[in-house]
Amino acid sequence: MSEFIAFYIKKYAMMAVISSVTMVAAFPTWGERGEGTGYIATLDFAIAETLIEMTEFPVAMGGVDNYKSWTEDDLLAGQQVDIGSNPQPNKELLSTLDLETILIPLQYTHLKKDLASIAPMAALSPYNGRPLSGWKKMRVFTKELGAHTERESEARRLIADAEERMIRLNETVASFRQPLLLVQFLDARHVRIYGRNSLPGIVLERLGLRNAWDGPSSRWGISIVGIGELFNIDAHFVIVDTSHLPSKSLTQAAVMGSELWGQLPSVRAGSVTLLDADFWVFGAIPSAMRLAESLVTVLIDASS
Repeated sequence: MSEFIAFYIKKYAMMAVISSVTMVAAFPTWGERGEGTGYIATLDFAIAETLIEMTEFPVAMGGVDNYKSWTEDDLLAGQQVDIGSNPQPNKELLSTLDLETILIPLQYTHLKKDLASIAPMAALSPYNGRPLSGWKKMRVFTKELGAHTERESEARRLIADAEERMIRLNETVASFRQPLLLVQFLDARHVRIYGRNSLPGIVLERLGLRNAWDGPSSRWGISIVGIGELFNIDAHFVIVDTSHLPSKSLTQAAVMGSELWGQLPSVRAGSVTLLDADFWVFGAIPSAMRLAESLVTVLIDASS
């Protein structure tokens, strides 16, 4: 029995090595990329999408398939090394990469002990307790990320481009005066509401639009409420459309077809808009811009 177990342990280890070598071989080596341009590994989508916007170099990131499935984003195609799930990254694969640094969000600081021996580490997030407005947090986060990875000019350019686009979008949607309630379905009876400190809330404020939700929210700017509570909110409902996700499509269809949903005043008035979830709801400036552009498009359609 011990020989049988030893055989499979050896076989599994060999398969893991082959898999890691194959994955790494698909990307440029240190010599091909040039000195000082090693991989940056991250366990956070907000960090990953910002890095990808700032630099042409590939990023080692966790949860590639999860990010792609949510955002339906082809930005990642052929550019990233997938290092496994964010909560449990592939340490063996990480140790084979030429890493400049490993960047983690605040909720994964418990991984520092395990990963610190592989590469220098830092914890960064735009969703923190600093007493700043949401957009200022996004800017500070982007600047810190640029400084930490020695890409300050790229970070400044990303911020400047985003602010210029936001100004144009603000002008386009200035005539939409009705308060907006951004909603995502969780189950048959509950929804997630995006408040002021959430990514959608930050975008609304930057576009000069009114967020109908002023209730308490988490560090991420979200609140979970029963659908019945929406009877008391006079707003144009913007539904974060997750029907492209197999785990969410049935729930969304069931709720929107339910008698309870149909009785809500905003729904009865036809004041409901579907917003394609082509952004990461806990993302940074890249997701904020995709959200802003999609939102302005659907609001213009709704008001025409």
